[in-house]
Amino acid sequence: MTPVLTFLGQAGFLLEAPGARILIDPFLAEHEARRVPPPPLDVYAVGIDRVLVTHEHLDHLDPYSLREIAARSPEVAVVAPEPLRDQVGGLPFEGVQPGDALELPGGVRLRVVPAIHALHPDDGYSPGGDPPRFVGYVAEADGVAIYHAGDTIADERLLAALEGVRVDVALLPVNGRTFFRETRDLVGNLDARDAVELAVRCGAAILVPIHWDLFEGNTERAGAAADAADEIGAPLHVMTLSRERPWAVAPPRR
Repeated sequence: MTPVLTFLGQAGFLLEAPGARILIDPFLAEHEARRVPPPPLDVYAVGIDRVLVTHEHLDHLDPYSLREIAARSPEVAVVAPEPLRDQVGGLPFEGVQPGDALELPGGVRLRVVPAIHALHPDDGYSPGGDPPRFVGYVAEADGVAIYHAGDTIADERLLAALEGVRVDVALLPVNGRTFFRETRDLVGNLDARDAVELAVRCGAAILVPIHWDLFEGNTERAGAAADAADEIGAPLHVMTLSRERPWAVAPPRR
């Protein structure tokens, strides 16, 4: 069965494969700055095997969402950077760091890679300590390797860690970073051009822009990634996913 991805807004996804329902960075709570309502819990929090968390910002690690998922998915466990163990509300927890490899339900293979981010802009952008607080994941299901970068910018440490890692589909943030947003304590990310360049460096066939749609004051036009890819003749597809519309991810021909 082809794996199925459903975009839940911001950086949230449901990954479905035979024998597995895996949430990545689910933010299913109401919030005053949301531009769209949260996805329904009774659809997206039911029967979940694992929740993958990339870091501790609220739109990636939301205690309310974790509690509601656990109430509907009693066998769920959380995979997250080891320093976040105390933030998951006592749920079954597997702490990870870059370089780790895990076998998830349904035969999904997971590789943990770094992310370059910050809790606050004044901290400076880094992997987040030892062990790191920020990670990305490469999940391989039914022959398709899907890279979810979490929140990150690009630097030599990230490129080195991704060297030789197979990536077919790259889920990359595109909202960028700006001086004035950082003065409001909004830590930035890749912009559209850097997302395209990173996807190309990874060898991805498809770039899916993420982290562009949810919060007032921290949005981007997802189509900017397609424009950036066109400008440089990037050898990849750019696909903007609609929220809550499942996408069957076909393995690319190589």
